[in-house]
Amino acid sequence: MSKLITDSNPILKMDFPDPDVIFVDGVYYMISTTMHFLPGGQILRSYDLLHWEHAAYVFDYLDGTDAQKLCDDKYVYGKGMWAASLRYHKGTFYVVFVCNDTWKTYLFRSEKIEGPWRKSEIEGFYHDCSLLFDDDDRIYVVYGNRQIYLTELNSEMTGPKEGGIHRLIVKDSDETRLGYEGSHLYKINGRYYLFFIHSLKERWRRVEACFSSDSLEGEFKGGDILDDDMGFRDSGVAQGGIVCGVDGVWNAILFQDSGAIGRIPIVVPVSWDGEKIVFGIDGKVPHELTLPISDKAGEDYTYEPLIDSDDFKYGFSW
Repeated sequence: MSKLITDSNPILKMDFPDPDVIFVDGVYYMISTTMHFLPGGQILRSYDLLHWEHAAYVFDYLDGTDAQKLCDDKYVYGKGMWAASLRYHKGTFYVVFVCNDTWKTYLFRSEKIEGPWRKSEIEGFYHDCSLLFDDDDRIYVVYGNRQIYLTELNSEMTGPKEGGIHRLIVKDSDETRLGYEGSHLYKINGRYYLFFIHSLKERWRRVEACFSSDSLEGEFKGGDILDDDMGFRDSGVAQGGIVCGVDGVWNAILFQDSGAIGRIPIVVPVSWDGEKIVFGIDGKVPHELTLPISDKAGEDYTYEPLIDSDDFKYGFSW
């Protein structure tokens, strides 16, 4: 058994929205939405899922448009890169996301998390997409808002595969203020699991949903699996990735809207009841967690701080 560490939830009290997380060779990596900020696509690194440090930026700039460069009174505030999918497959890291000012889908890949990252484009616009490499090396992307689609990509990942699967797999009710989005697709023990964020029908509150199927061409069945605000202003915890990490322990990293602070990442314990996935402890997100530490951290590992100082001195002089 690995050494254990205990800390509090939320794990970071800073804006790190729409997280996705993977575990590769004893190390956790997490990416989030960086919108209009450049460099963008920040990836963090952790050995225990509770403490994080900077690992890399995926890109310094995207297309260098006038709006991205703030030329001629143009801007991309609130647009840019949204809800990236982070994956690792056969020695290569992949990041896929859409840019809401160029209306393109970008694919970046690298053999090392630190880069360099190679940029290409995937034909089409795949909102809040999630990438899946299946056991037979076929590649899929799931995406959408309210209506969730599955599209098979060609082997070069330049666009949809001719004659491949393209289908509507889940549709949310028109009564919800926020329809299903923020897709995360996984294949676990031969079964496909698809996670979303959406809102309750009766009022505005984010909740997490999960649907599953034994085939990508079969029916996906499911519903809401987490409805908790941790006692904070009816602000539900939802949207993010799941990960099997140190000692085979499962967790999810989701976000919670915390007002002016932003969307902060929260670890949610994940367990299994047969093929059914369970989020939280008795339906609640714990305020404190104890998790195993990867032996890749070494003894007394010290994380580099994400923020150097908040002692801002203007230094103005007249």
